[in-house]
Amino acid sequence: MPVRRNTRTPSRTVATALATVAAAGALTVLPAASPAAAGTTPQATAAAYTCSTLLRGGYWYAGHYDGMTVVPSAGVVTRAGIEAQCMLQDMGYYTGAIDGYFGPKSQDAMKRFQRKINQRHDAGLAVDGWPGPQSWPWLRR
Repeated sequence: MPVRRNTRTPSRTVATALATVAAAGALTVLPAASPAAAGTTPQATAAAYTCSTLLRGGYWYAGHYDGMTVVPSAGVVTRAGIEAQCMLQDMGYYTGAIDGYFGPKSQDAMKRFQRKINQRHDAGLAVDGWPGPQSWPWLRR
């Protein structure tokens, strides 16, 4: 039985349903409409996503991305970006919108997380602000 970690969503039923759909691969995250066409920046057109973290097989998941290798993008919405933002928010490193864009605020939160992991565990993570194959397992612990 999965264990729920500190959840910040107002409706657990809705968040659990969305996480189940996303984990099943039925939810596809698409890039936002062209900023030039909409007359806005990509960040202004981003949707807000919910986070509902569950413990599975010794790792925490928010239901948006199950892997540990994809590096999110700052220029397009990605499931890995949503997942990383959820993990960072759940641990108190990220307070911005969960929008899937891994921009400056997300990268700053990731750098703070990487520094803390290196200080506590001498993990040797690159403090580059990007979750990659070495950082994802630490995000999920």
